Amino acid sequence: MISRKTGTMVLAGALLMVAGVIVTSMLLATKPSIIQINDGSFKILELPYTYTKNDAYVLVIGSTIGGVMLSYILTTLFAAGKSEVKDMTIIEKPAEIRVAETAATVQVKEGAQLIDAVLTALEGDEKKLIKEIADHDGEMLQNELVLSLNFSKAKVSRMLTDLEKRGLLVKKQYGLTNKVALADKLRGEKNEK
Repeated sequence: MISRKTGTMVLAGALLMVAGVIVTSMLLATKPSIIQINDGSFKILELPYTYTKNDAYVLVIGSTIGGVMLSYILTTLFAAGKSEVKDMTIIEKPAEIRVAETAATVQVKEGAQLIDAVLTALEGDEKKLIKEIADHDGEMLQNELVLSLNFSKAKVSRMLTDLEKRGLLVKKQYGLTNKVALADKLRGEKNEK
């Protein structure tokens, strides 16, 4: 079954095509010509084409209908494009909201319950990373983390940066590596800044 919106778009497209064909055929009408015969020779004379009042009405009405249908189609397609962008942002927002809700929930709970709450919100490799740090008293060197998780350095670095942006981890330079620690709010400590 075709939706009403699709049916309207097909009808608008058909009207646009019909109006375009009518207007184009009238504008490209061949000029009338006259064959003039004088003393055994002939000449073909082309007369300038003049539009009648009815031709003018057809051109104006056809152009108006074509313009209205074209603007309807473009407006509908543009609105559909905007709604798809909105749908994509709505699809991506729940993940951000979920992290924000987790952070809000985490502030209410204490100690190990905070880390458990974060672990339930995270999935896959991020969950393994946070659990590994939590199992080492909440802090660890980045190169030790790479070895214990058996992930590439680049992957661990990307994940740490992402988790740090979300406020779940803190990275500090420590010699040639970084010291990675759970955020104070996850450890149940109050930030005194």
